[in-house]
Amino acid sequence: MPKTAIVMPKMSMTMTEGEVVEYYVVVGQKVSIGDVVAMVGTDKTNMEVESDIEGEVLEISSTPGAVIDVGLPLMVLETESEDLLADLFGDSASEAAAEPQAEVVGEVTEAAPLAPIAQVPVQEILAMPGARKLAQELNVDLGTVTPKSESGVIKVTDLAVKQDPERALRAKKLIAKVLEGSLLIPQFSVSKEISLYGNLPKSFDSRIKALLIAWGNTLKAMPQVNQLWQEDIVLVTEIKAAVLLKTSLGFVSPVISLADTTLDTWGDEVDRVLKSASHNKIPLANLSGATTAITDLSEYLIDQANTLLLPGQSSGLNIGSPRATDNGTSLYVTVVFDHRIADPGDAAEVLAEFERALNEVL
Repeated sequence: MPKTAIVMPKMSMTMTEGEVVEYYVVVGQKVSIGDVVAMVGTDKTNMEVESDIEGEVLEISSTPGAVIDVGLPLMVLETESEDLLADLFGDSASEAAAEPQAEVVGEVTEAAPLAPIAQVPVQEILAMPGARKLAQELNVDLGTVTPKSESGVIKVTDLAVKQDPERALRAKKLIAKVLEGSLLIPQFSVSKEISLYGNLPKSFDSRIKALLIAWGNTLKAMPQVNQLWQEDIVLVTEIKAAVLLKTSLGFVSPVISLADTTLDTWGDEVDRVLKSASHNKIPLANLSGATTAITDLSEYLIDQANTLLLPGQSSGLNIGSPRATDNGTSLYVTVVFDHRIADPGDAAEVLAEFERALNEVL
């Protein structure tokens, strides 16, 4: 069957790109002519995109927040009837379609009059809707932001380095108070260079998922160290790991459940939490309750790190830099334990089990 694209529309004479604000359809959904399939935006306005064809959504070409050029596909539909223009989408085609068409009057050809274009005030700040929203959340004055693109339009990526000094200071004070609780936990660490027979994924999201699965399997296989001290030794019924993640405001630690890592939906949930946290939005359910922690510093060329356990945590896993060897890869790993729950001998066995578990995952 023919495949036809619905593309980023040209909403003004000067528009060269637009931001995907939201999709209203999913892959596999039937679409009729006139259905609203997406919301897109420019620096000035948001606009609903209607389908001018009928068919089934075969592919969604980008994600909300993505900025794509005019004429590039928002999605691809599989249609019943032949579309003679199916392969003609592109910048030149869409721009030509947006140009005013000529009208023939007698023997004289005249250009159709252009619709009046609103005058943009000289001091108006041009910014994508997503950038305006993020700036409001971060309390950033867009007037102080310098856009990197030649168009002069501020995008979300232009705000990545902007920080509120007062907010950062408040966050440090809060962290300091939380860390005072770690002084009440008698803790120790043990390090080892383990051997891997495969490579750790290069992307943070893929790498952290592999580490989460392997660490969760390790603690499940060794229930004697998967316990908490709460005036007595209590078995952990649901493993929840605090994951260190870098954001524009510093490092945060969203909490991810490791109860159902075998489910297909688990990976999607991890992606959702990490994406929200990277924009300084951690869902309430992922703010607390960690029983363990994972700190991945492999991309910083750090050999080892001895992090502190916080109240409610009895263990921690720290990942250092990998090194190429003749047999594969070696990886520096440090585990931290509450001494009331485990001793150095237990930690040594945990490292051996984690080595096996991570190789199995990879």
